Amino acid sequence: MSHQSSALLCIDLQREYFDPGRPLWAPGGALALENTARLVNIARNIRIPVVHIRHVSSKPDAATFAHNSEFLDFTDAVSPQDGEHVITKSRPGAFYNTDLDTCLRSREITRLFLCGLLSFMCVDTTAREAHARGYEVIFVRDATAAIPVGDWSADVVHKVVCAIQGWMFSTVMCTDDAIKLIQER
Repeated sequence: MSHQSSALLCIDLQREYFDPGRPLWAPGGALALENTARLVNIARNIRIPVVHIRHVSSKPDAATFAHNSEFLDFTDAVSPQDGEHVITKSRPGAFYNTDLDTCLRSREITRLFLCGLLSFMCVDTTAREAHARGYEVIFVRDATAAIPVGDWSADVVHKVVCAIQGWMFSTVMCTDDAIKLIQER
């Protein structure tokens, strides 16, 4: 499969996850962001579509992702450039009630590289939705991250979601391997 049929989905790389004072701060987010920036640079250089997905709460008074919050902004490292598609969603999955599928199919995209936050929430949900729609899904494990859930550490939560993704819904790989795959002609 040529890289021409691929797209990079950058999911919820918003300031909400990168500020230690915020409720959803993801300590592993810095490494995920660094690896995502590498993927974005490669994709842009070889003209693979980069799609930016952002979450905005459907509740105006929400504690996180609230309308008009300064924390809704994309992080500078992967901010959208002119011509890159931006999807705004209010649910975990990027396909639900958005034009993402139409955008991808109009470009004849069949393979999706997924990165972003949180691995067990919006990235996982989007990967499952993509799989259900027939896309080949690449879950870039070190370009995603989790937060602790209950008694489970962020690392354990992340490993579990990657295992489940690899078992059923996607091919799980590291950034270096994803870059090699993206660059295949």
